[in-house]
Amino acid sequence: MTSSPQSGAIAIGHNTVVTADYRLADETGEALDDSYRSGPMRYLHGHRQILPALERALDGARAGDTLTIELAPEEAYGPRQQNLVFEANRSALPADLDLHPGQRLRSGSHGRQFSLRVVQLTEQGAILDGNHPLAGKRLKFSIDIREVRAATEQEASNGQPAGT
Repeated sequence: MTSSPQSGAIAIGHNTVVTADYRLADETGEALDDSYRSGPMRYLHGHRQILPALERALDGARAGDTLTIELAPEEAYGPRQQNLVFEANRSALPADLDLHPGQRLRSGSHGRQFSLRVVQLTEQGAILDGNHPLAGKRLKFSIDIREVRAATEQEASNGQPAGT
């Protein structure tokens, strides 16, 4: 961690609202996401809005700090699980759905939702993958903390920053 803390600046801790610029890359250095595409990261610290290992690494940082955080797959989205890749018969998929590789599908029941990605089409239907797209990847976050402030009472009780 490289830091240049400002005197008197509030540190990231439970019920602080954090705004940061970030870059996310995999172990090869390939850019996966960044705040230039997605906008700055803004979250309420201590409310499970980001990966727990990332939140722990940011704890105590201050506005002006720059951090590089590497997470193993087990700390991020878990290892790839081959049992989550399976073939679904066309009869089990919505009839009006025009399937294509790379397509994301939402499924679930009893209040539990999960995402599936179409890997390839088959004569019987499609190969689907229920792994998170970043499962099995070592991730590297480069984070520039822009602002840290105490959450308002409403933000703390709602569990998210205002405006989200």
